[in-house]
Amino acid sequence: MQYVWITYHQNEDDDPSEVYLELDGDRMETRRVEFFPNGLSFSYGGERGNFEALSQSPLPEDLRELNLDGSQEARSISRAFFQEIWNQVQERPDGFMGMFF
Repeated sequence: MQYVWITYHQNEDDDPSEVYLELDGDRMETRRVEFFPNGLSFSYGGERGNFEALSQSPLPEDLRELNLDGSQEARSISRAFFQEIWNQVQERPDGFMGMFF
């Protein structure tokens, strides 16, 4: 497994400001945590389900490709750091859309 932290440089409340990813050997997301500027956070994958929220495309092997346009910064993180973040975010049993109903 590999672990990535992406920080987005924008101020839109409906887009995450930070995303933490766990990637399998093919660089596909297996778990994902999103933090939004308004304080909301969500987690997907693993024991929490909602696999449809995970990207269907592999992340580039060279993270510098994600940093080229300056709109985001991606960097590798440790498994322990990812696990700490994962454990901080509470599962929403009704998923993201449940907060609107």
